[in-house]
Amino acid sequence: MIARSGLLAAVIATAIAWGAPCRAADAGAAAAPEAREALAGPKLDALLTDIAKARKGMKTLRAAFTQERRIRLLSTSVKSRGELSFGAGERLRWDLAPPDDVVYFIGPEGLSYKTKSSTATVPARGANVARALGDLRALLTGDLTSLRDRYTLAASRGERDVEVSGIAKDKGASVKSFTLVLDRSLVVPLRSTLIEGKNDRIDLVFSNVVVDGPIDPARLRP
Repeated sequence: MIARSGLLAAVIATAIAWGAPCRAADAGAAAAPEAREALAGPKLDALLTDIAKARKGMKTLRAAFTQERRIRLLSTSVKSRGELSFGAGERLRWDLAPPDDVVYFIGPEGLSYKTKSSTATVPARGANVARALGDLRALLTGDLTSLRDRYTLAASRGERDVEVSGIAKDKGASVKSFTLVLDRSLVVPLRSTLIEGKNDRIDLVFSNVVVDGPIDPARLRP
């Protein structure tokens, strides 16, 4: 069986974006320091509502990404490149290029992976797996307010982007905290960071984001 907590952390912040015409974004350039407005109370509620509205009409999403996983216990980091594809009724495909050379799938049937030599699926049965997949779909495609049961949410707004963060209420949660940065349209994902386990860290940077472009539905199934 795959290491579920690591996979969930790697996938949970892949991308979120719905409801805008086809467009592209490059998050590679570092932004200059700027004043940010902290959003709390009614302002946070309004932002979460606006994100949900922006996603509502979304059909597909495709993005390239770089991923760096920093493993504290081993004092090392692993860098990867890949592509995210979303569509066909909340199906997500997460390709990692060689040397990882693995494809992950999230769908109604559960969580699957495929390599050149093996495949496996973690069924979406049982409270823990169902809850984790529900959280993933909420973060990537749905209503972020549904995460409030398990995460304390916060947000801030700058001139060019918004950031949503969450801290797990359960000390035993596999994903301890996350941050997600969207462009100011609230559609295009720019970057994300997740902390899992004993301060292991995953940094994701997205580029060449295309919303509502063509994606073959067959590619989204294991």
